Amino acid sequence: MTPATPLHLPHVQLTADDYVALNFRLWQARLATRRTFWLLGAAAVLLLVSVGLDVARHGTVSNRATLAFLAVAGLYVLFRRQLTRYLLRRGFRPQPPVGYTLTPTEIQVRSGQRQSLLSWEQLREAVWVGANWLLLLPQAPAGSCYYLDVRRLEAPAAAADVAALLTQRGVPQHRL
Repeated sequence: MTPATPLHLPHVQLTADDYVALNFRLWQARLATRRTFWLLGAAAVLLLVSVGLDVARHGTVSNRATLAFLAVAGLYVLFRRQLTRYLLRRGFRPQPPVGYTLTPTEIQVRSGQRQSLLSWEQLREAVWVGANWLLLLPQAPAGSCYYLDVRRLEAPAAAADVAALLTQRGVPQHRL
């Protein structure tokens, strides 16, 4: 494909399962999520050491509140992933299929009777999630995202053509 050839992705349909899987991977990759995981793990280890020292010193646990905190931390760690997936699924709102046309100057988005244009400069970054999805994150408003299923690219275009166009337009991209 030449750089001037528009790339078409007709009828991109985001399912609830795709939405949950994509956003869960984004959630896991966030620095705040990883930091929270390590802080919870460190706190649980410290509580466990405290219980171990208490048992070694007194032969029994003298402070039952420590066990309660340890139990709550353990349950939270066990159910945190499922809770996140549940909340993502709950937040999913079905949308009609969306068509995208990527040109050297803009991104055309068509959904039903609505059509909007997005310039490449309005994008903050592009995130490749797995082999099939590209998420385009605009500068504003925070939280909005365009989900492009690269399997929907019309032949002979390929994901490499989309990546080349993103590079040409100076859109930062990374993979999850």
